[in-house]
This record gives sequence, C-alpha cells and structure tokens, in this order.
Amino acid sequence: MTLNDLARKYGLNSEEKQIFKAYCANRFDEAGESEAPDTSFLKVWERIIDYAEMFGAVQAVNHMICPGRPVTLASPETLEIRMYDSPAGRIPILYVRDTADFEQLATNIAFKGIRPEHLSETGAFFLSNKTTRFIILSAKPYSNVPASELGLPDEAAWEEQSLILRRGHECTHYFTKQTYGITNNMLHDEIMADFVGMYEAFGFYKAEWFLRFMGVIPGSGGRLIFYTKDLPENARQAVSDLAERIAYGLESWSHTDSFQAMTTAERIKWMCRAGLEGMLEN
Repeated sequence: MTLNDLARKYGLNSEEKQIFKAYCANRFDEAGESEAPDTSFLKVWERIIDYAEMFGAVQAVNHMICPGRPVTLASPETLEIRMYDSPAGRIPILYVRDTADFEQLATNIAFKGIRPEHLSETGAFFLSNKTTRFIILSAKPYSNVPASELGLPDEAAWEEQSLILRRGHECTHYFTKQTYGITNNMLHDEIMADFVGMYEAFGFYKAEWFLRFMGVIPGSGGRLIFYTKDLPENARQAVSDLAERIAYGLESWSHTDSFQAMTTAERIKWMCRAGLEGMLEN
C-alpha cells in the first residue's frame, strides 16, 4: 500500500490528492541536524528547583515562574518540579497530578492568565522559545481515554502511566525541535510522540491503544480530528486509514532485533527520516 493507493481507495480528486500528499510530505527529509543547542536556560531552572526543594514547589512557581499571576492549588503537595534527562538533553518538567491544579498552572504560566479554549481536553504543554524550554504534565487519563477502554484494571495506575506517557510524548517533540528545528501538531509528529511515550510508560507499543487515542477506533479518544481539521473529508478518511496501517507496522517493528538495539534517540531519528510513507511501506 502506498499513498497513491490510498488516494485511489478514497476516490481523491486531483486537488484532494495534492492536499493529501502535501499533508503527508516528510518535513524532516531534508532537514539537517542542528549544532549543539544553547542550554544556558537550564541554569535558571536549576535555581528554581533548588528553591522548590527549600520552600516548596508552589512557592517556587509563585516567586520565580509567574510572580505576577500567583496560583493557589487544591493539592499543592503533589506538584513537583524536576529536571529530566530526555533524549534531547536535560529539560525542566512540572508534574501536576490534580486536574484543576494543572489547568490553573497551564493558564497562568503558559497563557498569561487567560484560560485557553479546549484546555479541559489537554493534558500537557511543551513551551519553547529563545530563552527557555520546559514541559507541564498532568495525570489526566491520556487522550481522555479511561483505563477500562484499554482493558487496564486500575484507573489510579493508569493516571501515573499517563504522566509518563505524556513525558515521553512531549520529550519527542522536544527532540525534533532541538535536532531538526521542527515540531508540529500533525500525524507524523503525533505518531512518533505517542510511540515513544507508550513504550516508555509500558515497555511495549500497542497499535490498538494509539488508534483509540486518535479516535480511529471509536470511543473516548478523538485527537486525529484536531490534526486533520483543515483537510477535505475524503483526505481525512485516507489519513485515518494511513494512521491505522502505520500503527500496526510500528507495533511489528517494535518486536524486531534492530529496534531493540536502538536507543530512543535513534528510534526517533529513524521515524523522522522514514516519514509517513516510509513507515507505511516498512
């Protein structure tokens, strides 16, 4: 199966086919790898983490991260600020286990006190600019899919696994941003990020779960619509089919000796270079 085969299967006209192929184009294919990035921002975060260890994470947020928009959290004792050794290098992470606390922190830190639309459907933020980079993670059920839909017995354990899954997901975006200067909310990026996150949280990748997160398998998940909202309906159906085929291909890949021999960074690089079409044909 190729992209042309999918275009024919869904009866895409010439314009729809062009849009579909443009969406599936590999933006990493010609991107060179960046030189060693500037990590001077980490010094500020090291001071923030030291302050949090002495006076508490909420005090660190209110005094050093968003002093003009202080937060009052329902579960302040569960907030943690830690440095994480990601495949792209060290990055500060705020771990937030209470949903209301996460939404307040995200609003005050990332959005200058103005609550964004669809915040209740969001479980993480990766913030990156010239002077700082950091991640805010929640323990909401990943992609709003409850444990029961995945066949998992323990909702509390699923929340902790969701936190780890999100960390791997956001650190994959951080990796592509640091390495290639590219990160977008598109299928290619999201397939890679969910793959890494799920593998880190569980030690395996399950295509069915990814498809539930995306809403390709109907249920509580439905993220794919956000990544394909600008596509014609026929092209969106072709992308959904593409996602399903790639997901099962990646699950098979995850059981190979060559996969097992790779580091996380090498796995991300392979998926970047392969692109959607390469992963489809793998």
